[in-house]
Amino acid sequence: MSKQDDKRRRAKYTREFKLEAVRLVKGGQDAAVTACVLDIPKATLGNWIRACEKGELRGAADRPSVLSRWSWPGCERSWRG
Repeated sequence: MSKQDDKRRRAKYTREFKLEAVRLVKGGQDAAVTACVLDIPKATLGNWIRACEKGELRGAADRPSVLSRWSWPGCERSWRG
């Protein structure tokens, strides 16, 4: 087994996901509850909140997610952004 096999994969989150998590907390939801529901570490959510307040929140590779480029037939919501 190589060193790379032993390392855990780092999670990647889109900017949209991060902004939604921050919005939930700023809207009054408890940060610990939000982190638990979204299955992210509480410290990570705190980092996102601080970065958002500074205007420095970035997402995975800073490119739109796949969902933002497609429209799913039969869904009420369009994902074209």
